[in-house]
Amino acid sequence: MDKVGIKAIAEKSGVSLTTVSRYFNKPELLSQKTKDKIQAVIQELNYSQDNVARILVTGKSNLVGVIFPQLHLSFYTELLNQLIQFGEEKDYSFIVYTSRDTKEAELNVIDMLKSYRVKGIILLSHILDSKDIEQLDVPIISIERAGGDFCQINNDNYTGGKLAGEKLMKDGCEVLVHINNGYYEDWPSFKRIVGFEFSVKDTLHETIIRKELTDPYSEEASTTMSTVLDDLLKKYPNKKMGVFCSNDDIANMLQRDCIRKGVKIPEDLEIIGYDNSPVSDNAIFPITSIDQNIPLMAEIAVNSLDTYIPHENVVSAKLIEKGTTL
Repeated sequence: MDKVGIKAIAEKSGVSLTTVSRYFNKPELLSQKTKDKIQAVIQELNYSQDNVARILVTGKSNLVGVIFPQLHLSFYTELLNQLIQFGEEKDYSFIVYTSRDTKEAELNVIDMLKSYRVKGIILLSHILDSKDIEQLDVPIISIERAGGDFCQINNDNYTGGKLAGEKLMKDGCEVLVHINNGYYEDWPSFKRIVGFEFSVKDTLHETIIRKELTDPYSEEASTTMSTVLDDLLKKYPNKKMGVFCSNDDIANMLQRDCIRKGVKIPEDLEIIGYDNSPVSDNAIFPITSIDQNIPLMAEIAVNSLDTYIPHENVVSAKLIEKGTTL
């Protein structure tokens, strides 16, 4: 069967080729009656749009590139789910990569995405620095990375860390602990550390940085968390601890070890995660978490593709109390 073209759609709809082209590329210029007429013919003819032809004619596509550091963390997988959901409303399709090992390899991935004439790239990777990104001739929307003259979407991480510390102190925790997998100023989690440490500065506290926790589903991470908890229990016997983790996945690892070692949650040890991702709801004890408002981040990212302006969007942080705090 010959492929149906827009000429056949125009003839059967009784409109011009220009009108059909506007239906696909600038539908806001058409009346609802005209759009309904064209849509009915499209369904009748079983037409599917040729995106390659569209790119050649308009120089644009409905493709969007996304680069994640990894997809193991619940924050990343939920963000991807939300991007797809909001993208469907605008007929966007996503090409997803995980981060490369080197700057050169990551730039090669970006060049490949540019060859598809993507509308823009949503970037969560930290391989490239701000100067590298500013030199890319494609709209870049970064999520949860600091600095740069491009569109950024960040959570109010400082307030998030502060809220966690204040909650744990309010609940009577005698020792306040923060567990993180990195201590870098351009990481969003750095401001979480600063906010937490500021709020608990007059209380017995410490910050534990263990890079082995980066992949929370690895054997290395599991072994490391077990050691961290053993050390804390030995160091602070008979004291109620409050632990703020840099993400929900690390918080879930800690909870599992507490259950295995007979530590009562939240009576002996309280846990607060970050992201309010699905893993925080599905844990054995639903994890109290700092909500990043992942749906709003995704919505801003998708909308920014249409009205791209280099600036920072800051999404507010909110404490969501669940089963791992009083």
